[in-house]
Amino acid sequence: MKIVSAIEQKFFSWVDKRSPEQQEVHLRQRNIYILPTRYGWLMLMILILILVASTNYQNNMGFMAGFILLAIGMLSVFYTYRNVRGLKIRALKPQSVYVGQECSFPFEFNNPSESYRSSIGIGLSKKQVEYFDVESRAKAVFHIKIKANKRGLLKPQRFVCTSIFPFGIFQVWSWFKPNHVALIYPKPIECPQILAPQSHGQEEGAFAQKGSEDFHSLRDYQSGDPIKQVMWKAFARERGLLTKEFEELVGEQHLLTWESVSQYDKELAISYLTDAVIKAEQAGNLYGLELPKVRIEKGQGAEHLHQCLSALALME
Repeated sequence: MKIVSAIEQKFFSWVDKRSPEQQEVHLRQRNIYILPTRYGWLMLMILILILVASTNYQNNMGFMAGFILLAIGMLSVFYTYRNVRGLKIRALKPQSVYVGQECSFPFEFNNPSESYRSSIGIGLSKKQVEYFDVESRAKAVFHIKIKANKRGLLKPQRFVCTSIFPFGIFQVWSWFKPNHVALIYPKPIECPQILAPQSHGQEEGAFAQKGSEDFHSLRDYQSGDPIKQVMWKAFARERGLLTKEFEELVGEQHLLTWESVSQYDKELAISYLTDAVIKAEQAGNLYGLELPKVRIEKGQGAEHLHQCLSALALME
């Protein structure tokens, strides 16, 4: 087993030198490999037996059968290689998921030729492959799903594109390493105790921001203000153009700190903070995050949520 492992390691080291990390790979002679399948090796053994027996017994029918099998094998090599040659594979950016979910790595297959590409497979290894077809002069997107078992960056070593079309007696394949990584968020777990918001002065409780719900005050008219918010009664009384300002109650401001969960196991504490961040976003609150080496000021929205979850995912 050690010898096999050493040979495999040297082989992949050689493959990595020929196919470095890249976003797009073009399948051609340099990075395509081909060998018989187990049925191909069986066919080769039968061919050798037929030719040996035909030579010993001077049997012309045996020679004919042997040459027919040889022709089928040569055609299989040509068409199997042709089925993948020229394909362009581009790695698309994977979406972030939470621990325990399946992370989808999307790949775009571009077939620039007139040939229909049948039974193209992609996977993490030649034994874990899913097959699909790519029409002529068309593109197809296929996803490889990988279980996210831990937070942080998920970067598979390499992917394989393979095919055994048309006869199944030869297998062609190509290894490639996309330069994209997936960010895996921590698994959210509800904290048994409510995380007390850390507040400073007037930041505690509900806050108001400019909106369109309740009247707040008047100010001088500025170019671009909505006509419906102009105070026409004041203009009629020769008080000049004034604009009405409104405000809406948004929610609370939370500063989620590492100190509030530091008594728990590290990974469990990270999961508690992840759950608190998600719930604060869902409630429409302003929230911030304070970790030992990272501080994120209060905010809200999808981008802010991603920033907080990323900090938790990458926390050392």
